[in-house]
Amino acid sequence: MPNHFGLTTNEGKYGLKLTRENYAIISNKNSLPKFSVNIYADDEGKTYSDTWCQKQMDDCLKNFDLNMKFFSELDHTKFNEEINVFLQKNKNFREVFDLNLYYRKSGYYMLVLDEYCQVYIGTTQDIKARISQHWAKRKQFDRLLFPMGAVNTSLLSIDSFRAFDTTRIYALETLITYDHEDGYINQFSPEFASNRLAGGKVGKVGLLQAILMMKNRKLT
Repeated sequence: MPNHFGLTTNEGKYGLKLTRENYAIISNKNSLPKFSVNIYADDEGKTYSDTWCQKQMDDCLKNFDLNMKFFSELDHTKFNEEINVFLQKNKNFREVFDLNLYYRKSGYYMLVLDEYCQVYIGTTQDIKARISQHWAKRKQFDRLLFPMGAVNTSLLSIDSFRAFDTTRIYALETLITYDHEDGYINQFSPEFASNRLAGGKVGKVGLLQAILMMKNRKLT
């Protein structure tokens, strides 16, 4: 199996690179609170109707195409200039070549997806484990659009990308996490930052406020 940043990666069912074919897989299982609208196959709202699933699939693929078009029009030179400025300003961020050195190391991390001109900044108590989780997990079908139905503005979740989409990693080891995440994200132009929500602990402001602060892009 291929090695990526010191970790053995398993292609699994969804591959090592994001494609249109492996992006959205229909699932009728509800992972969200029940809404008042009639989109369910049961009274409890545990499963979605076939009609909703097909509409969600169509919307997700349209949103995927819009995102890909958006990425293709970004300026790679400007993108790299912003990364260089960020690293000059935040000199404690170091490039990561072996994630095993960050086992149980807390701090901030920046994933760079050069093909798409995207960066994702996160914070965690275990940098290796958190990045491995991004690569291994898959965004639930009903959470691909955020918020639900936002075909023209929803950003692709970092968890929709696969391991080999991450081409560079930078990390800052520190015991003080969460306090500066939003500040780091905001050092990048909105078109280059793939974080869906404002940074920091959601519990500090509540989920509703975090959703209201989320970054939307007009993709059309």
